[in-house]
Amino acid sequence: MARTKIKTADITADAVTAAEIATGAVGTTEIATDAVTATEIAADTITNTQIKSDAAIATSKITGLATSATTDTTNADNISTGTLGSARMGSGTASSTTVLYGDGSWKAEPVTNTDGINSDIALLGFKVATNGSLGKYNLVDQTEDSFQDATGIDAGASTYEYRDPTNKYYVGQSSSAISTSGSNADTMTTDGLYSIFQYTTTGARAFTIDTAVTIDYLVIAGGGGGAHGGGGAGGYRNSYNSEPSGGGGSSETAISGGAVAYTITVGTGGGGDGGSGGLSSISGSGLTTITSTGGGGGGQYGNPTGSPGASGGSGGGGGANESGAPVASGGAGTANQGYAGGASAGGSGVGAGAGGGAGAVGQAAQTSPNLVGGDGGDGLTSSITGTAVTRAGGGGGTRNYAGAGGQGGAGGGGSIGEAGQAFTGSGGGALDQAGGSGIVILRFPTAVYSRENLTLVSVATTAETQPTKADLVMTYTNGAGTATIGTDLTAEVSRDNGTTYTSFGLSASSDQGDTGGHTILTSHNLDISGQPAGTSMRYRIKTINQSAGKETRIHAVSLGWS
Repeated sequence: MARTKIKTADITADAVTAAEIATGAVGTTEIATDAVTATEIAADTITNTQIKSDAAIATSKITGLATSATTDTTNADNISTGTLGSARMGSGTASSTTVLYGDGSWKAEPVTNTDGINSDIALLGFKVATNGSLGKYNLVDQTEDSFQDATGIDAGASTYEYRDPTNKYYVGQSSSAISTSGSNADTMTTDGLYSIFQYTTTGARAFTIDTAVTIDYLVIAGGGGGAHGGGGAGGYRNSYNSEPSGGGGSSETAISGGAVAYTITVGTGGGGDGGSGGLSSISGSGLTTITSTGGGGGGQYGNPTGSPGASGGSGGGGGANESGAPVASGGAGTANQGYAGGASAGGSGVGAGAGGGAGAVGQAAQTSPNLVGGDGGDGLTSSITGTAVTRAGGGGGTRNYAGAGGQGGAGGGGSIGEAGQAFTGSGGGALDQAGGSGIVILRFPTAVYSRENLTLVSVATTAETQPTKADLVMTYTNGAGTATIGTDLTAEVSRDNGTTYTSFGLSASSDQGDTGGHTILTSHNLDISGQPAGTSMRYRIKTINQSAGKETRIHAVSLGWS
């Protein structure tokens, strides 16, 4: 029987080589399970060609191979640790100052310029403070002050700081008080920066001032007395710049006198028989006497003829008649002191004319619809004392002794049966009423002011953390002359409570235009890291080369830090 198997004993050691085995002759069925072990395979004899392409060798069979070696690394979810090289992400160089843009390139980190935003915030803060009358207030890393009050300024560290209470700005200014003697004024008050002396007692009195200053005045003479026609107002003269002008009471030049003695005279009111008022005046060495003429008295009732009104500061009204005699004219006023009085009406039993006032003519007697006396001319309104007061009205006329009378003019003129008001220079009413006495008012500065160089230092504001940079926004105006930025106007900042300051370096380039007529100056990102450590923030602003011809006004300041 033929042999079908070759036994191991039949094969001499090392007798079977690759040459004796045809390619593909031995399949897996001819080799017993576990027949070939590592000892049957020579070292380094199995190559890539001996491994089937779809062998699906488990990664666990390969020593040292990480699981991730067979994972799709293009999926970001499969990258959990390690650092991805910047070159794998985009062109350019990654660094602490570059960022990866959407176009796949590394570029310098963008820097947003917030200077304009910071300036706008500061200006908005100024408007909020002004509209709300707010004092100094703080924002995060910023303080605002539009000088609605003085709470934001350190008066002890500042010099020559003067805050204008009306227009809310700081300017460099010194002052010395003005003293007077022998004034004998009936009333002495103040209105802001001014002293107000009022003289109402009739007669003459002395007044001496120790400094050469400008003196504004209101001089009103005594009003004319009424008879049948109304009395005219006393002459009205003034220099106060807010007074109305016209035929009566036009504004005149203020007194620019030295330290001299003046004489003040107050006129009496005319008597109730149609007497004219007494003059009021101011006189003194080197001064052309300022005189207001007394008001003209009212005309008398006549049978058969009424008398005309007398001329004066303002003219008196014409007197009526009984038996159809001619019209009685009103008296004339004095140019730039007052107006004429009104005439009586012709015919029997008609009314009398009214006295003129400082602001309007006296009304003629009315014949229709009723036979009544005319209304007195109105006076003028003055605010020289700080309060608006109307003075120097004309007195009203009457119709005979029994008829209806006209009204007194505004400003103290009497109606029928009423005297003119005292201290107003008003004309007396008809029917034998006296005129009001005059008045003299002086208005002059309480002190003499000199322009000085300003040093304006803020109170300290505590920063949350120590700042290394500072920002400034401020507004100013030229009250006189033109300030050169950086020469006549400078600004500094301190973080150590005012011991050390760093200049903001203001110059013409700091000018950012105007807001509400105020020039805007800005300086941003000033390096203050070299100052001693601290968080007490202050600013210091200086105006330099100030004089009568140069006045620099500081309206608002915002200090910021980071």
